[in-house]
Amino acid sequence: MSRIHRIIRSGLMGCVAAAIGAGLLAQTATAATTTYTSRSSFESSLPAGNYFNNFNGTTPTFAPILGGVSGTGGTPSIGYTITAPTAGVAAFPDAGFTAIGNWGSSNSMIVSFNTGNVFSAGGDIWISDVNGNRLAGTVTVNFSDGSTVAVPSTTSGAFGFAGITTDSAPLTSMTVVGLGGSSYLNMSNFSVAAVPEPSSIAATALAVAALAGAALRRRA
Repeated sequence: MSRIHRIIRSGLMGCVAAAIGAGLLAQTATAATTTYTSRSSFESSLPAGNYFNNFNGTTPTFAPILGGVSGTGGTPSIGYTITAPTAGVAAFPDAGFTAIGNWGSSNSMIVSFNTGNVFSAGGDIWISDVNGNRLAGTVTVNFSDGSTVAVPSTTSGAFGFAGITTDSAPLTSMTVVGLGGSSYLNMSNFSVAAVPEPSSIAATALAVAALAGAALRRRA
């Protein structure tokens, strides 16, 4: 290969590296977290392969109390477990779905994401009395990245909703905090999804660039 050809190829590789670098900087700059109180807005943001669970596969139970309720699904596979400290959870039948609720009114409910790849999560959340009648109030949802969503609970109409999407780091937990007293937490129609992190995209881009460079060197 002539010297001029080597110079041209070297220049092209430099341009490719610069373009990849600029792309990675742009991805880093656009990394963001969005919280939702609207189900329709949240669902429109979900990627293909998300996992929806209305817990109809969970047998309604009032006794014995469940230590936890787990869900697994989606592409790639996503897994989580819903627990409540001390008193456990129970599954309550409703029209068209099953609600997972805390057995002890003073307990929070914790969704632990155990597959390390959850970047979106959201579901219907409300409070009720011991007989299942819906109550008015506000439920607080805390996500592991520090985000917080206040969810209104009403006595009728659509359920309150809390959701989040992020591309900075996978979520590890979602903690639902109720009002305590004589009110109980309920959650259903839960969706989770896995999306690639910018760092994963960056690693893939760098790997492709390295392979391209190696191929050019071999040809030279």
